[in-house]
Amino acid sequence: MTTSEKRLSIIAGLIFLSYLLPFMLLPMVQDFYNDYQYSLESMLQQIERYEKLGERAEYWKTKNKKLKEENDAVELGLLPGTNQELLGTKMQALVKQLAKDVGINFKSLEPPDTSFSTGEWVLVIQSMQFEANGQTFLEFLRAVANNPVRLEITSLDVRSRKKKLSGTIKILGFSRVLPTDN
Repeated sequence: MTTSEKRLSIIAGLIFLSYLLPFMLLPMVQDFYNDYQYSLESMLQQIERYEKLGERAEYWKTKNKKLKEENDAVELGLLPGTNQELLGTKMQALVKQLAKDVGINFKSLEPPDTSFSTGEWVLVIQSMQFEANGQTFLEFLRAVANNPVRLEITSLDVRSRKKKLSGTIKILGFSRVLPTDN
């Protein structure tokens, strides 16, 4: 190759590079750099998000545990049973046992009323006619209040005669039953 051919090829190469550099290589390098910056920012944002999630995880674990404990406490306070008839029987047996434990003589127990239902929740009302002295009646009221199954006294009619109390009491309990498939 002669000197003039070498010069021409160098000039052609320089012209080619002067065209290639600003119109092809620089935009490619700039796009690569911008993509790199974007992926770096994205990664840093993800790291920050995961760190926040990690910090909040302990909060949510504690909150979840607390809600489960509250749910368990509510479940313990419900009458056990899967249908309304069984719930009525359980309520009647519970009231009988509480009265027997403290020495209250019950004259009669009406059949439990389980007609109040929302489909999932059942309200059970147990009425009882009783006879007791003041001390055993107070012990019965405490036993109802301190029972693990949450019971509420909705009606109380007490009469006193010859140092004995007699009357009628209505006790209320709740339970959850599974909806029946029709």
